[in-house]
Amino acid sequence: MSLKALIHEMEDRRKTITVFAHEPQFGVGSYFGARHVSVEYERLPTADTDEFVTVSAGDDFLGSVALSSLRALDEPRIHEPGSDELVSADLRYLFSLLDDTLFSSFDRRQMVATSREIEDRAIRAGRGTLYAGFQRLSALRDQLETYHDIDRTPGLDIHVYGQPDWEPPTSSGIVVHRLLDDEVRDCWFVVFDGGGDDLSKCALVAEERSPGQFYGFWTYDPALVDRIVEHVENAFTHTPDAQVDHHPDNGNETP
Repeated sequence: MSLKALIHEMEDRRKTITVFAHEPQFGVGSYFGARHVSVEYERLPTADTDEFVTVSAGDDFLGSVALSSLRALDEPRIHEPGSDELVSADLRYLFSLLDDTLFSSFDRRQMVATSREIEDRAIRAGRGTLYAGFQRLSALRDQLETYHDIDRTPGLDIHVYGQPDWEPPTSSGIVVHRLLDDEVRDCWFVVFDGGGDDLSKCALVAEERSPGQFYGFWTYDPALVDRIVEHVENAFTHTPDAQVDHHPDNGNETP
């Protein structure tokens, strides 16, 4: 199994987004692709009715959320993990409705916003292991402050992975895995093992198929998260080719 094979495995899962709005909403959900999400439109009878969307899988109704939340995926606000704003955002509920749904064209901003959801769950659980694949370690540079903040969670272990094109500060309490691996280079992943709680398990896995455009999924399925954790542990964490720095001070220093 590989991360790319897992993405391929998800391709048969399909959901329906029904948009209840005053006028047709062209382009809504276009980042998911017609193969994976069917978008339908229902006109609302009166102009003073709030616009919303429903999500279903086959005959199963999964839930509804304001249309503005779906539109927010176009250019999502980036909240720091652990912030009250992230917990209260409608976007978080939308993530729960669309889990295990393949997106076909997320940009880096959308990927960061989705990663924050995984990171936030890890902080709130307060224990367990967070795995983050940055493709290249230089991508960690812009996220270093965020990851120092995450690392201040006492019961949380953090492993980051990437091709070694930049040297992270040695004062970090994060376990750094330097890997010359094609899958690490091509895939962005953020995985939380739940810290012993199945309800907290979550993961984001995506492949960069063209520059700055990602194809993948996020999931809250405990069994699927366990498979992803197993692959990351076996293929990347314990590989003899990895160069690893581990600083057990748990990251209370900043560079």
